[in-house]
Amino acid sequence: MKALLKNEQPHLDRQTLVNFVRKWGDVNTEGILSSTCQIFTAPRIEGLIGYREEAGNAVVFGDPVCPPKDKPRLATAFQEYCRSRKIGVVYIIVSEEFANWAVDNLDSVLIEFGEKFVLNPHNNPIDRSGSKAVLVRNRVKHALREGVLVHEYVGDNPDIEKALQEVATTWQIERQGPQVYLADFALFEDSVGKRYFYAIKQEKIVGILLLSELQASNGWLLNNVLITKDAPHGISELLVIATLQILANENCQSVTMGPVPAEQLGKIIGLSNFSKTIARWIYQVSKKVFHLGGRQAFWKKFQPTTLPSYLLFPEKNLSYSSIKSLLKALNAHV
Repeated sequence: MKALLKNEQPHLDRQTLVNFVRKWGDVNTEGILSSTCQIFTAPRIEGLIGYREEAGNAVVFGDPVCPPKDKPRLATAFQEYCRSRKIGVVYIIVSEEFANWAVDNLDSVLIEFGEKFVLNPHNNPIDRSGSKAVLVRNRVKHALREGVLVHEYVGDNPDIEKALQEVATTWQIERQGPQVYLADFALFEDSVGKRYFYAIKQEKIVGILLLSELQASNGWLLNNVLITKDAPHGISELLVIATLQILANENCQSVTMGPVPAEQLGKIIGLSNFSKTIARWIYQVSKKVFHLGGRQAFWKKFQPTTLPSYLLFPEKNLSYSSIKSLLKALNAHV
């Protein structure tokens, strides 16, 4: 195990890191590629664990980024490393499969806190029936009547790139109110494995949609739809629908969004009934303080497939310090 412990900071070159994330990453992509993220690797395992050390705890962004068969070995090596340094471990936004393994093998407290949404480009929401599909169609039609067009930026026009960056910069400056996010938004960093779509009206860019490659699922991560304040209604919906249509023609199998906070906490394992009640109350208060319901409402109108997302506290590391570290890693501030 000593060989494992020595390899906490392997000094991966940036391109190798990005390649691992594109190959094995999921909704944890943005957090791991953040400049604040630290990297753990182990010998003879292709992949890594991305985490931030806060308040005496290592907060891990999602499942280990490696082949599924190697997740237990990499997670066990990381647990040993953190134990040797006397720091706790917290996992955020992990899959159900990894969460169930961690409950049995890492003596973890498990809390189902969120959802991952998945869209099938071959089953476009605009072609479905029901009130949600009608709402999406109406908003898309409104944007089209306003003369909005959607294009993909393929990296060959400095003027368009400058305009896209201005929209992204303005969007970040104008964000108001309490915030919770994995990483600062960076439009053109690590551009290999990214795609950029933009909405334009009368030669002015009014919206951007960003995709990040998820090779393991033959799909893309869609977490960033940026809209200008003066954009016509329906720009967000038009960008999503137009992008899905393009991806369907490319035989893409999935588009993933998340993590999205759930309406309420789901399954909880490893806590007393009293602690479960307190946890559910704290979650509801946090949802109101940080206005966490907006993303869920936006994505649910596209009628996605929903998969659970979990918090994990290995070795029952649920305490004031672990909650504090979690909030710091999520950049939570009011």
